[in-house]
Amino acid sequence: MTFRTSPNSALGVPTFDINSVDTVAKVPVGTIAKATDDSGLGDGTFIYLPGVASLAAGDAVVYDLLPSGASVTRTLSGTHLNTGQPVAIALVAIPALSYGWYQIGGVAVVNVAAGAAAGRAMLTTTAGNLKDTAIAGCQVLGARLSSAIGTPSAGKAYCTLNHPHVQGQIT
Repeated sequence: MTFRTSPNSALGVPTFDINSVDTVAKVPVGTIAKATDDSGLGDGTFIYLPGVASLAAGDAVVYDLLPSGASVTRTLSGTHLNTGQPVAIALVAIPALSYGWYQIGGVAVVNVAAGAAAGRAMLTTTAGNLKDTAIAGCQVLGARLSSAIGTPSAGKAYCTLNHPHVQGQIT
């Protein structure tokens, strides 16, 4: 994926490098911008967030935009079930104490667990990965695995995003 950006004047964001990792925040955390992938994935929507330890390109994260400081955590079924937290996909590895762009809209490339098939997107027991196997309270609403594992590459799948979030408590 090679996203091309242009001035997002309506959002107040100058032209930017969607794959950059910044040691100092270049725009306010939580800023949303759009970019276009010319290789066929089309338009995407992105959010600027802090990094997290052990984050890899394609990892799914949950985040909170707190006035005292945003928090980002790699997704994990046992930790995040029924939380209703928003989900984003890392474009590149963004280490702790750094900042970068995460995808929240359009077609993303995500890390998936072994055997993942196209269909619903669910949290897994592997941090940052998604899968299609049902786990109560772990569905990622606003996300759908558009391909099975291996497409576009080993350990990854395409995922269509529309401001995804983890299923919330239903009882």
